[in-house]
Amino acid sequence: MKANTPSLILFFAASAFVIVFKMMQYDSLMLYAKAVLIPSLFIYYFVSNNYKITPYKLLIFFLFFVRDIFNTLLIKESALGAFLCVLIVYIMLFKLSYKDFKYIKFNFRDGLSLFVLIVAVSAICFSVLNLKLENLELDFPFYVFFGIVLSVLSIVSITNYTKNGTYAFFYSMMMCVCFIVTDIFFILYKFYFYNYVFTLISIITQVLSYFFMVNYFLEKDKFKEDTINF
Repeated sequence: MKANTPSLILFFAASAFVIVFKMMQYDSLMLYAKAVLIPSLFIYYFVSNNYKITPYKLLIFFLFFVRDIFNTLLIKESALGAFLCVLIVYIMLFKLSYKDFKYIKFNFRDGLSLFVLIVAVSAICFSVLNLKLENLELDFPFYVFFGIVLSVLSIVSITNYTKNGTYAFFYSMMMCVCFIVTDIFFILYKFYFYNYVFTLISIITQVLSYFFMVNYFLEKDKFKEDTINF
């Protein structure tokens, strides 16, 4: 058994418990199980990457973990704390994606595809935010800014993959797709219309987004090592 295998098994086991507990409506147990996801993936990444991690990526793991802690505690500051943690992570992931995006050279056809992508993502964001949302936990402009950041991150990540179809960019794109689906269904069941299926979809895609994010990091690190060796 490889050194990184136990942590990966723990992640999938915790993910299964999260889904099962949600299906059984044991929300407290589900939150405790979710708190295991990020630590297990952190160990998996750390071991897989030869026990190396940059402070930048360490902060991303830490912020996601703190978000889960806020959601578990259910205190007055939980909504704002969890919101800020995720927002900062999205901004940090955008910075990573933009490093590759800024070197892309576009022709007219690429520009047209990029325009269509921007319109599509913007339309999704606008449609969700234009719903008659109720009982918002934060002021509406917070969610607008959050939607803009996620939209820009997704556009950059998807464009990176369409222009350079590497595994790293594939995982980055899938990570963002999962982010979008997670946040859309979170808003729908939290502030618009509660539906059990919506909550389940949001949880499953959130778990998948963590997995794709870690694989994105590993592929990027692998590429850097190959470049250095070359």
